[in-house]
Amino acid sequence: MKSQIDINPLEWDIIETYLDQNEASDNATMLNEKLTQIPDVKKKIEHIKKVKEEIEDSIRQSKIKEFHSQVRVAERGTDVRKLPARNLNSKILWYSIAAVMVGLIGIFWMMQSNSTSEKIFAENFKPDIGLPLKMGATNNLEFYEGMLDYKQENYNEAIAKWEVLIKDNPENDTVNYFLGVANLALGNADKSLKFLQNETRFQQGIFKEDAAYYTALAKIKKGEFEEAKILLNKYPSDRNTKLLKLLQEE
Repeated sequence: MKSQIDINPLEWDIIETYLDQNEASDNATMLNEKLTQIPDVKKKIEHIKKVKEEIEDSIRQSKIKEFHSQVRVAERGTDVRKLPARNLNSKILWYSIAAVMVGLIGIFWMMQSNSTSEKIFAENFKPDIGLPLKMGATNNLEFYEGMLDYKQENYNEAIAKWEVLIKDNPENDTVNYFLGVANLALGNADKSLKFLQNETRFQQGIFKEDAAYYTALAKIKKGEFEEAKILLNKYPSDRNTKLLKLLQEE
């Protein structure tokens, strides 16, 4: 359940800067003075600490639950109605059994494939921690309001704000990148790829390898392992190479 603590973007910026600063910093006194002006500052500091830890360490276990529900539906679809033995000769019985076995093998293969995809995705997907809320460096208030939602895992709210921005600047690599990651955090691989898989968009920016990583995870979630391997091999980084080796072992 998400906290109901109300933190505005300016308060978040001050507290996040405070948490990132060394206590011996020359800015410590100034930061402490700003902190004293924030209502319920201790609760808000603890809340932001918790949010940062969850963003960095949590894995979306809900994806596994979603897969299990799909498996139960598939299993219910495998029920076979028994016919009276007197109505079947041995050849028909054999064909019937063979047909059922082929169907069961196909379903088993599909379940195994889905299980592998979801397992790899769940074990390797962690959302990007997001950008610092340094609002003084930009006039784009709407983007940072969306980033505040994103950091608190309010992904739908962040997406709604950023989709307005992307209409005016559809090739903006930063907005496209975080829209892709936010949609992937919600389990929407297809929609995530709409924002992430345009390689040209990220060629000159800081998100090139990271965009490739999340694109590969979206393809893994869809069972497209070979495409994911090609992408990870094309854009090497520590975690891209690690994920590539994992796929090669499957």
